[in-house]
Amino acid sequence: MRSALLLSEIGSADPEDGEPPLDRVAAAVGSVVDEVVVACRDDRRSAVADALSDVDHRLAVDPVADEGPVASIRTGVRVASSDRVAVVAGDVPTVDAPLLEDLFDACDAAAVPRSDGRLHPLHAVYEADAARVACDRTLASGSGRLYDVLSRLDPVVVDADAPDVDAHPLTVGSHADLVTASDRLGT
Repeated sequence: MRSALLLSEIGSADPEDGEPPLDRVAAAVGSVVDEVVVACRDDRRSAVADALSDVDHRLAVDPVADEGPVASIRTGVRVASSDRVAVVAGDVPTVDAPLLEDLFDACDAAAVPRSDGRLHPLHAVYEADAARVACDRTLASGSGRLYDVLSRLDPVVVDADAPDVDAHPLTVGSHADLVTASDRLGT
């Protein structure tokens, strides 16, 4: 069994096709996994349910709102039924299904794509227990950076030509942190 965790970002409809981004991403990821889990704040439950009315999914409600993607990943991998979980931003422009397949195949503690010299932790596959522990330790250290999670996992890095994966903005400075993480991981 394979699970996907979508980090929900409910926004306006996609200008090209009028479809809400989360619905489009959930449908694309659904072709690769057996279960779709969506991380959201408690006050966004209705918006997520509306956006995904045609997609079978489970919610992973963050117990504390706005703690960032590390907290959402920690919550989501706890809810996911599978021991391997693809983590994907809910508003990413495209989902590279063949890349996710490769990442599932390569995953030990984590498998992360590298494109244009950057690691992309929001289009990656994680071993659920290892990711939960890495997220717990990262948050306990006072950090909310995805780079710190990756540094605790020793991920397999998969080179990918996936420019749309990079279109999802992380936090200010996070791309620099991820390049540094790549250097530190020796990749």
